[in-house]
Amino acid sequence: MFKVGDHVVYPYHGAGTIQDIEEKDVLGETHSYYILHFPLVDVKLMLPENRIDQSGLRKVIDQQELDVLVEALQNGPETPPSTSHFSRETENLLKSGSIVDAAHLISSLSKKQAERANGLHIQDRNHLQKARQMIASELVLMNDMTEEQAYEFIDGALLELN
Repeated sequence: MFKVGDHVVYPYHGAGTIQDIEEKDVLGETHSYYILHFPLVDVKLMLPENRIDQSGLRKVIDQQELDVLVEALQNGPETPPSTSHFSRETENLLKSGSIVDAAHLISSLSKKQAERANGLHIQDRNHLQKARQMIASELVLMNDMTEEQAYEFIDGALLELN
């Protein structure tokens, strides 16, 4: 399935690298754990191998999928989330681990920010920042970009909106 050195995306955390696969003895049973490192947020995570399928862990996008990302950033979702349920829907989009969902979220929140004189609510600002960080982390690993270049790529795609 996955191996040491693979670049992967873990929902809500963003992109990281499988640094190791360790065997741990837990309550008399031996279990395998993937040791993931997320460089942009400098976090390490141990993910039990028997939970990989339910976790949403996936490989980072490849070069061919970059156009899909740009399209999602520029066009956003067909139907933006309604304001009253935006927080719950936003959390679900971030937890999906989908780069397209994160891009749609960035597109929707960026449009909302441009339309409002007083900017975004603090929770929306936090969600926007988290979605940007998730995509940037994936761009850094899949495209050998710096963090700054990844954010410039996202902003450049959004600028083409106008």
